[in-house]
Amino acid sequence: MENTFGRDLIPQNEEERLENLKNYKILYTQSETKFDQLSALTASMFNTPIAMINFVDKDQVWTKSTQGGHDNEAVERGSSLCSLAILKDSVTVFEDALAEPILLSNPMVAGEFGLRFYAAAPIKTSEGFNVGAVCIIDTASRDFSEEDQKKLEWIADLIRIEMESRKKIS
Repeated sequence: MENTFGRDLIPQNEEERLENLKNYKILYTQSETKFDQLSALTASMFNTPIAMINFVDKDQVWTKSTQGGHDNEAVERGSSLCSLAILKDSVTVFEDALAEPILLSNPMVAGEFGLRFYAAAPIKTSEGFNVGAVCIIDTASRDFSEEDQKKLEWIADLIRIEMESRKKIS
């Protein structure tokens, strides 16, 4: 796995985290209305061109749902900013990606896309594992307040609740 961030992206509990993620039977599944509604709500709430619900697998970050991106797409874990977002329990925010040395070689920032703003709340399962992230992306820098961070955490919690109900059904 090529790592564009220059830091370790593997949490201490990686094996348990991956096993927990697999238990939810959500990876590489078809589009689902509830998740699509949550990504649409997120994009609308923050007025961003892109909102994504991503899950971090062993080598890839897979998109369950997106507004403004590509559904059911997987990108290399070493280049996805969501790989950074699962490393902590709080919201990850880069208000201006060009001001972040660890992002300067990232293809989303340095490349044609021109990512400038990124914020993500980890999706934490009821067992306590950060298995993915709900993120918002823009090609323009922007401010992101503590209140905004709290709202993004609420969306992540709604995703967890939907995952739990899905787990009970299967």
